[in-house]
Amino acid sequence: MKNSLYERIHDLRERSGMTQTDLAMRMGVTRSGVNAWEMGISKPSLDNLILLSKIFHTTTDYLLGNENEDIIVINNFTMEEKELVTKLVRYIESTRNVDMKEKSNLTQ
Repeated sequence: MKNSLYERIHDLRERSGMTQTDLAMRMGVTRSGVNAWEMGISKPSLDNLILLSKIFHTTTDYLLGNENEDIIVINNFTMEEKELVTKLVRYIESTRNVDMKEKSNLTQ
């Protein structure tokens, strides 16, 4: 788990498959600006922090280290897309619960 703002920005960018240049272009900032954020030399402005949260589908709280859970923001999704995401999350949760029960039964 990444703890600092600069580590979280770097981690989220890499997990999304973006380069620093890609992220900079999407945000309307320079690549060196993104690099400075990721190195902890500077911090994004409030507006850029909000934009980062939208780009990475997370919260500003997560970026700032106030929460440890990843959040998927689906506000701009269609109803069908929201239903698909919900079904996928429920499926993953159910398979994890089954795995946990099976492991529990093996240890008893």
